[in-house]
Amino acid sequence: MTHIPSIKEGAVPPTWDLGDFRLRPLRLGDEVAWASYLSDSRVTEHTTFGDVDIETVAKAVRRHIAEYSAATACRWAVANPDDHLIGTCGLLNWSLVHSHAQLVYDLAPAYWRQGYIRRSVHAVLDWAFSTAGFNRLHAFVMTTNAPSIALLECMGFAREGTLRQFRIARTIPRDFYLYALLREDFGK
Repeated sequence: MTHIPSIKEGAVPPTWDLGDFRLRPLRLGDEVAWASYLSDSRVTEHTTFGDVDIETVAKAVRRHIAEYSAATACRWAVANPDDHLIGTCGLLNWSLVHSHAQLVYDLAPAYWRQGYIRRSVHAVLDWAFSTAGFNRLHAFVMTTNAPSIALLECMGFAREGTLRQFRIARTIPRDFYLYALLREDFGK
């Protein structure tokens, strides 16, 4: 059965209160906090993020805001009780025709291992499958990124294969695993 996601152009991303933090749409000004922790090599070690500067991150924030309005992606801010960005989580590279999207996330090191990304990913998955109507979500994770691999597997994602030398990270071709979760398998 074909199922096309129901995403309307010009819609505003939902906001979710998740107790001690919330997921909210990215907004101008978030680039300061985002660039701050993306400049930490612990955050970018297992990613393809390049050199980070405030203007590059500001462009990314503006692009992500425009992508949701155009119904092509949505990246939420993970915000602390003071409403400051401490991470991001979302779905990029939407294919509404093929009913799939790519899961992405990152978090400031001060908040690691406290469940913020796990709960954020769960909220995004729930929205993607039950409200937006996606059929498949996938994630690319560097083979050296043990915490992200563990998170994806905990959330029910299945490893579908290895993409050898898939992306360049700091001038070196890196291997990535491809993980995917189907709507029918969510919550099992």
